[in-house]
Amino acid sequence: MLVPVGGGGLIAGCTLAARRADLGIKVYAVEPEGYDDMARSLELGERQENLSSPPTLCDALQAATPGEVTFAAARETLAGGFVVSDAEVRTAMERAFQDLKIVLEPSGAAALAAVLAGKIEVREKCVGVVASGGNVALEDFRRATA
Repeated sequence: MLVPVGGGGLIAGCTLAARRADLGIKVYAVEPEGYDDMARSLELGERQENLSSPPTLCDALQAATPGEVTFAAARETLAGGFVVSDAEVRTAMERAFQDLKIVLEPSGAAALAAVLAGKIEVREKCVGVVASGGNVALEDFRRATA
């Protein structure tokens, strides 16, 4: 299962649900470039901060550091993290609209972007993608997918 990550609340809940289901589900964090604090925190075993705040389409994922409680819940169960570019997010937004007939805001398209960009091998696997949020103005959607 791939989940977009900002402060970590959504992914903490997803990891707890996956653990409760006890099906061996691996959960991965997906963050925009420049905001990979969860992935780095997982690697180092403690919360890390983003030292800069570069522009990104994924404005809802611009947390400076994982939340203390959410990181504690997620670090035991997360399988890893992936980083996606704005270009990959744009592609995911376009594909979600064209192929799935759903509108995703950039942050909500991050997990799909990771799959479409080949960040994880999905062949012959059952993969869950959390596509969260369609909170995007029409003009912003057109600009992002133009």
